[in-house]
Amino acid sequence: MAATMKAVVVTARGKTELKDVPVPSPAAGEILVKTSAIACNPTDFKPRDFLAPEGSWLGCDYAGTVYKVGSGVTNVKEGDRVAGFVHGGAWEGEGWAEYIKAQASLVWKVPDNLNDLEAAAAAAVGPWTVIMALNFRLGLNTPMNPVKEPEPVLIWGGSTSTGLYAIQFAKASGYLPVVTASEKNFAKLKELGAAATYSYSDPDVASKIAKDFPKLRYALDTISEGKTTITAVKAIAQAAGKGKVITLLGNQDPELKEYADSVPAEPTLLYTVLGVPFEWPGMKFPAMPEDKRRMEEWCGKHLTGLFESGTIKPNPILPFEGGLANVQAGMDYIKAGKQSAQKVVYKV
Repeated sequence: MAATMKAVVVTARGKTELKDVPVPSPAAGEILVKTSAIACNPTDFKPRDFLAPEGSWLGCDYAGTVYKVGSGVTNVKEGDRVAGFVHGGAWEGEGWAEYIKAQASLVWKVPDNLNDLEAAAAAAVGPWTVIMALNFRLGLNTPMNPVKEPEPVLIWGGSTSTGLYAIQFAKASGYLPVVTASEKNFAKLKELGAAATYSYSDPDVASKIAKDFPKLRYALDTISEGKTTITAVKAIAQAAGKGKVITLLGNQDPELKEYADSVPAEPTLLYTVLGVPFEWPGMKFPAMPEDKRRMEEWCGKHLTGLFESGTIKPNPILPFEGGLANVQAGMDYIKAGKQSAQKVVYKV
């Protein structure tokens, strides 16, 4: 094995380069994965453009084959196909590269019915965020223990990568996914399990949802920008009157304060599952060992079976050419708002 490898390194605000870096060695409890594919997310281009320090490695979602295991690792072995997530854009040594060092407890084994690109699309950011939002934060049931009486759950932004997974997880858990999206995607979202679809641009969408689903108490806002969160809050306020909205970023809309007691909006960020403290603009997140423990359980016991059975399907893939050397193109495509109901992926 060569002593160096290629990694996607942040060289300036908004720019990355493919550079030669030392191949890392897995410590106790870690594994080294030979990367076969990666997937792009908004949480990749946003750090690139605004947050990532120079010299940090960029990228989160990956799939590959276990190349080496550190001491104490028993859940996977060399040669296993796995997928997972690292905190790219934060520091040197963690991000997209030909070999990725990861916590062994935070990968899941990829079943044979998923190819490498599909595995990268299913790796982590989308499905894990949904698990955190619906199960960890809202306390909703899971596909392993579905509710007996269907209850509506609002998914704002159903054609985003996270939204596509939210529809499937909510449906598989016995809930009624009530979804906003652009009308061109309505048919596809209903195929995934959406119980009802509404145009996000309809000025009366909140009142229409409240009228059709008067028991609505829960929502996941996968967009979390502009007026998306307050509209989801108002839908719940006009329906059940009390509930909660989970956002993927902290929305600073001052109108949210009016509903803070009855329908609070609470942000969540996937990085907390890694079990280490980190900072996000305006927020400091402490280590959250319970988030890590619960996601380790999903990785070790549930994710492989959910994808193997087809209960949860990977996002439709949109392959880009050029491998790690061309990831800027994929991130820029997403930044431009061109990705819809698909996942940008690359072979490595």
